[in-house]
Amino acid sequence: MNPWFLLFVVSIGAGGFFALLVALSRTPGVSHLFPPDLFYHWLIGHVDLALIMGFLSFLVFLWHDLLKSEAKRHEVFLAYGGTLLVFLSALLGLGTGVSNNYVPTIDHPLFFWGVTLFGVGLLFSSLRFIAPAFRSVKTYGALGVLVFTSVSLVILFGLTLIVSFLTTPRVEETYLYFERLYWLPGHIHQFVNATLLLMAWVILLREEGYEPPRWLRLLPVAFLPFPVLYSVLQVVTEDTISQSVKLITTLGYAVGIGIPTLIFVFTLLRSVLKIKGFYSRVVLISLLLYTMGALMGYLIAGSDLRIPAHYHGVIASILTALMGLTYHYLKKMGFVSKLPRLIQIQPLLYGFGMTLFVSGLFWAGVYGAPRKTFGTGYIESIKVYVFMLLMGLGSVLSVVGGIMFVLFVLYSIVFRNRASNTG
Repeated sequence: MNPWFLLFVVSIGAGGFFALLVALSRTPGVSHLFPPDLFYHWLIGHVDLALIMGFLSFLVFLWHDLLKSEAKRHEVFLAYGGTLLVFLSALLGLGTGVSNNYVPTIDHPLFFWGVTLFGVGLLFSSLRFIAPAFRSVKTYGALGVLVFTSVSLVILFGLTLIVSFLTTPRVEETYLYFERLYWLPGHIHQFVNATLLLMAWVILLREEGYEPPRWLRLLPVAFLPFPVLYSVLQVVTEDTISQSVKLITTLGYAVGIGIPTLIFVFTLLRSVLKIKGFYSRVVLISLLLYTMGALMGYLIAGSDLRIPAHYHGVIASILTALMGLTYHYLKKMGFVSKLPRLIQIQPLLYGFGMTLFVSGLFWAGVYGAPRKTFGTGYIESIKVYVFMLLMGLGSVLSVVGGIMFVLFVLYSIVFRNRASNTG
């Protein structure tokens, strides 16, 4: 088994564990059972492990699979070591949690070493894949263009982060420092996530016998201009979170990611509705979650729960697609021969739960509920109370779906290997 695939499963499981703690700590009736001083550590552990390290690990696994390459031991060692250190930092409540955007941070040396080790392992992998990724454009068509784009963006992400670390002035206010440090590299990372999502859709639909139109192979190139601009801004801009820079990064979301991805969505949707199969259902759920999350992004006004509603919708879309892709690779690698009926409804349970979760967050935000706030003391309206209950219900359903996914994957891997070893 490719170790990057296993790292994805472990990271998603650990991130989901922290996600449940975070959601319960904000749910009326049970929030008082959780210590508020660990809330931000759990939130950071959830985001960094599941939504950053987990997704990036799956992306590297896809590079290995599509480009027929073996994992390098030093890259794997760095990635696993970094992931473990980040997990321990969040679990043990070390240092101070900083709720900055994109790579939320725990201000403690153990966490910094964890992020650094994982990042170095990722950068080594991307540099090694750039040449074969370029050659894959002719072999895989639209998928090959996505592979090359993703490798290029990860390299740009890593190099921009290094430049940011070297040029961002250290200030007394910790939040402000990390906000500036990660602002532009973090936006490049969102383009990486977009390529991962599109790759997952294309691979899953290929399993159903569907090939995207040839003209779609040109679309992933539209992901490159804004990240290149961000890397230039990192060098020439004194304040990377100035209003002018934020205007450009907002435009990058709306135009650079939103338009190409929505074109993909509406191009695929007509065909997906006609295909009868498990993978096509997974893609349909993912398409709908992305559309909901993306449209919510265009309706954000101010800093409230509409912001996490937007990006959780998009993130849930990616995770749903990766769940379907994981089942595909479990079958491909011989760990399962057929998916049980209960597991076939797992993406639907997760998707329905996330729909409730995102809807609850969004409408609570419409009525003024703040983001990144522990407990329920801010609730002054019965409407916010009801929508936060909806958020809590959706969280439980989606976490149950996530637990089903992780347990089935680990069970399949462990017992298939045990059967192979005893046979």
